[in-house]
This record gives sequence, C-alpha cells and structure tokens, in this order.
Amino acid sequence: MKKVNQFIIFLLALGAFVTGTAEFVVSGILEIIANDLEVSVAAAGQLITIYSLSYAIGALVLVLLTAKYPRKTVLIIAIFLFIVGNCIAFLSSGYYLLMLSRVVMAMSGGLYIVIATNYAAQIAEPDKRGSAMAMVITGFTVSLVLGVPIGTFLSAHFNWRFVFLIVAIVTVILLGLLYKLLPAIEGNQPLPFRRQLAMIKDKRVASGLATTVCWILGYTMVFAYISPLLSNNTGFSTEQTSLALFVLGSFAFIGSRFGGYAVDKWGPYRTISISLVIHIVALVLLSFLQYSPIGVFIIFIIWGTATWTTTPAKQFYLISLKPDASETILSFNTALMNVGMMLGSALGGVIIEYSGVSHLSWIGSIFVLLALVFIHYSFYHGTNVGKSPL
Repeated sequence: MKKVNQFIIFLLALGAFVTGTAEFVVSGILEIIANDLEVSVAAAGQLITIYSLSYAIGALVLVLLTAKYPRKTVLIIAIFLFIVGNCIAFLSSGYYLLMLSRVVMAMSGGLYIVIATNYAAQIAEPDKRGSAMAMVITGFTVSLVLGVPIGTFLSAHFNWRFVFLIVAIVTVILLGLLYKLLPAIEGNQPLPFRRQLAMIKDKRVASGLATTVCWILGYTMVFAYISPLLSNNTGFSTEQTSLALFVLGSFAFIGSRFGGYAVDKWGPYRTISISLVIHIVALVLLSFLQYSPIGVFIIFIIWGTATWTTTPAKQFYLISLKPDASETILSFNTALMNVGMMLGSALGGVIIEYSGVSHLSWIGSIFVLLALVFIHYSFYHGTNVGKSPL
C-alpha cells in the first residue's frame, strides 16, 4: 500500500473516530444534558434513539440513493453536513434543536461510514483491503477509547456543548485534507431493490443480520444509560465515570483488533460464538457487581473485549456470504446495527422509567443470548447436514 494511500486511509479512520465520538459521547454526559435542558434521563436517552434511527437511514437509504454519484463528492458532502450538525448542537438552546442536530449528524455519519469503509478497500492494494477496512472500523471503536471519556471529562468542567464545537473544528480540518488528497472514484449503479430483497431472503444472511440487531441491542441497552447506572448504583463521580468509560473503550479497541486476529486463526463460528457467550456472562455478572467499583472495572474489561471482538468477525462472515455485493451487505449491517442501538436505548428508557436502572444488564443479556441463537442458526444453514460448523 502506497504511503499516500495509507495516510488517506488514516484520514478516513479519523472521520470514523469523530462520527463515533459524536454518537457515543451522549451516553457519558446523559445526566448533564438532562439537567441542563430540564428533561428526564429517559427523555435525554431518546437523543441516542433518534441518532440510531437516523444513522440507519443514512447508512442504507442515502447510500442507495447516492450510489450513482461520484463517491468523493458524496463523501465530502456527508462530512460537510456532519459539521453543520455539530454546529447546531453547539448552538442548541433546547431539547428539540439538539434533537434536530442529532438527526443531521447521524444521517451524514451513517452515509460517511459506509462510503469511507468501501473507499479504504478501493484505494488499498488487493492483499491489503481487509486491513484497510479494519482500520476505518478501528477508528470508530477508538472513539470509545478517547472520544467518549475525554468528552465526558470536558463536560464535567465546561459546558457540554463545547464537545460538539471541538468535533466540528477537527472535522473541518479533516474535510480540507480529504478534499485535497482523496482520489476520485466513480459511482456505480445501485443493485435493484428486488436483488437486495433476494439477498435478505437468504436464511444465512437474514439470521446473520438478526444477530447484529440482538447483539448491539443488548449492549446498547446498558451502554446508553451507563452514566446513571454508575452514578446511582456504583456511586461514581463524573470523573470516575469518565475513567470507567476509558477502561471500557480501551478494551473495546483491544477486542476489535483481537477479533480480526481471531477470525483469521479460528474462523468466524468460534470467534463469534465464544465472544457472545462471554458477553452474556459479563452482563449477568454486572447485575450483581454494579454496586462494587472494583467489580465494575473488572466487568468492563471483560465486557468491552468480548463485545467488540464480535464486530470484525461478524462483518467478515457476512461479507463472505455475498462477496460480490459487499457494499450492500455492509450497508444493511450498519443500518441494522443502528436499528438495534435505537431499540436498545428506547427499551432501556422504558425499563428505567418503570423498574429502575438496576435491571438493565440482566435484561440486556437475554437479547445477546438471542444473538447467539441466530448466529448458530445461520451457521447451521451454511453447512451440510450432519457436518459441524466447527
């Protein structure tokens, strides 16, 4: 891979980082936003819900609608709109204006992440395409390591709106660099809707995508409300919550890197199955250890690693099912991942409203268990009768 292309892929990963930070940082400052805007924590949680829904639209519908246009043009417009969304968030004086900013950020971010991931694969050398895609995905997970805890820390000492201003400034610099360095790639005719539906009718693909929804739903149900859980049940201050999120994000990064290694060494079946089992166990244990600071940190190490080990392994598996339509599969997976996030944050808000934050983790584990069932179903249909997928 040429050095200039390596730098461009790094810039694309940086774009994934800022979009991830804008998405996830709200989880760390949920109570701060709720208090400032004078709304309930459950209502503030809907900022995550609407983001996930809008992100899904961007990742699926907008990718489809813009498929025939030059990819560089679409990518630059997506980044510009993302900057606009962050500026609206910085200037927001009320709940509904902030909600509007989340819609703009999410739709442009969803469009960006799909195009950027495929862009990285296109400009990389043939034998480096997997690692190029992984680098963009890693940029997204690094937002959990750095973006969210830093944003949470800054919000504890300054106005939370400045987080979005900083994101906007970094993205403006990124926009200038990509506009100058990004090579042009022509658009393609999108797959006809019938062919897309036929792809989903494949039992392996459908159950694989259902795995995505259930896995991220169980994770988001807890992660979206991690701030009130840690403050109310563990007794953490904002600074301690920031540290806990840093630990969770650090091991999410480790998990995402390990997942790529594991799927090469042991294959997707073992990697996905084992990581989901550990994810389930971690959430069940968290329901008992959420009152212990040491217990929380230990669980966060296990939880972060297991959850994000699943991600590259699952993407590898889904793309391997339809290698000739990888962009479409990636769009569906990204869109449904955010549908799962939307459902997780919405359902988590309902649970908090009626039974309290203490029950989130064990209920979340039930959905991850469903993900395990779906992936086993998918692998079963990918093997001959009587032949083990192991």
